[in-house]
Amino acid sequence: MRTEEPDFEALQGAVDRLRQLIAHLRKSQAPRELLLDLQHDLTRWNERLAPFDHDGPYAQRALVMRNTTHERDTDVPAEYFPYSPVIGPLNPIAAPIEFEFDGKELRAEHVFDAPYNGPPTAVHGGVIALVFDELLGCMGAMRDIGGFTGTLTIRYRSLTPIGKPIRMRSWIDRQEGRKTFIAGTMHHGDILCAEAEGIFIRPEISMLEHVLQRSQTEDPEAERD
Repeated sequence: MRTEEPDFEALQGAVDRLRQLIAHLRKSQAPRELLLDLQHDLTRWNERLAPFDHDGPYAQRALVMRNTTHERDTDVPAEYFPYSPVIGPLNPIAAPIEFEFDGKELRAEHVFDAPYNGPPTAVHGGVIALVFDELLGCMGAMRDIGGFTGTLTIRYRSLTPIGKPIRMRSWIDRQEGRKTFIAGTMHHGDILCAEAEGIFIRPEISMLEHVLQRSQTEDPEAERD
């Protein structure tokens, strides 16, 4: 039976197991026969799940974007963005990293596993950029001054090691009109691995209304025909 929203606990449990599977496959030396068995089983599960896909448009705060506005009702980032590709407990590609908001800053400590490897022994630079975009953007959302990413500048100071604790934090640097400047860092121990600054631009109307308006406009390609 199709439901409006999936059962949170059941979906989170399935997502957790899938993350474990992804990590095992990334590191696997399994024999061919076992991998073929797994391929067969996963094909069957994909066929069973496919009829329950929602067509979108999707959101981070819920399964789909709805034509309503919501006030922030939690100070727990993962509860606010359960489908985030970085912190979302309901998103199987999320690490997930556990952000903690203390009212002024976001902080986290996370150990990246092999699926996020880039250079030998280190986290992929694109993954670091993805995490910074969420770390800084979520900081704005938690302070109720969130907006769309305008620019994101990252300075890679040293390799960010796989399998080691990475400490992160972000904070509001300043505001200029609708622009919010947010900074952040990643450390391993006392070593600065990377630092970032982002400019987040708050639309004149609510972010939800902004996205809905854009989704309802005609295809610009069609206008030129």
